[in-house]
Amino acid sequence: MNPRYPRRGVYVLPNLFTTASLFAGFYSIIASINGHYRVAAMVIFIAMMLDGLDGRVARMTHTESAFGAEYDSLADVIAFGMAPAILVFLWGLRDFGNFGWLGAFVYTACGALRLARFNTQIHSASKRYFQGLPIPTAAAVLASLVWVAVGEGYPWLTQISEYLALGLVYALGLLMVSNVRFRSFKDFDLHGRVPFALAILVVLAVALVAVHPPLVLFIAVISYVVIGLLQTLWQIRSRRIQRQRGGSGH
Repeated sequence: MNPRYPRRGVYVLPNLFTTASLFAGFYSIIASINGHYRVAAMVIFIAMMLDGLDGRVARMTHTESAFGAEYDSLADVIAFGMAPAILVFLWGLRDFGNFGWLGAFVYTACGALRLARFNTQIHSASKRYFQGLPIPTAAAVLASLVWVAVGEGYPWLTQISEYLALGLVYALGLLMVSNVRFRSFKDFDLHGRVPFALAILVVLAVALVAVHPPLVLFIAVISYVVIGLLQTLWQIRSRRIQRQRGGSGH
């Protein structure tokens, strides 16, 4: 076969999961338009699980392809870019006028830029860290925030959450296109042995999620974002101290 003209066709199995993730994102948008904000938020998390499966299935079945990678990114723009942006806008950002819809657009645009940068650096980027906040994590922050506010039914909590959402769409958008490093956990070996204490922690984490899913998920993803920020700031500070020590040694 001539390498200049590769065989046409796509792998079905991993792309089915990608299509399912795309469908979940589209369904979330429809639910948001109809005012079913809690359902819309929950479906975004379903899209996250499906998005995590497509890559793993492709690697396990040796069906990775350039088409699959591009299709996955396009699906992510819908499921984790547009869907959460439309959700937070229709739920709580409309009251802020131009700042509201502009924030939703900034979030979506930065998410698309984040995915484009990731695709261009996929062969040279570190496997232990992401450069910039991953778009599924940013979507999880917004979706869990709306899920908490809608599920509790307290007007004062909803009002606070709306102001928080306004700040988050801008902050998350900037974090996605920043150089802040976040752990990817791709180097975590699921096939090897793990300490017994870690297994207990996993059980406790599952139990906590079962107690109050939206609140626990919101705290978890916000903690992930904050830890990434603090680690990056600590590394910058350490490098600055090392440069100062090196300069004073001459």
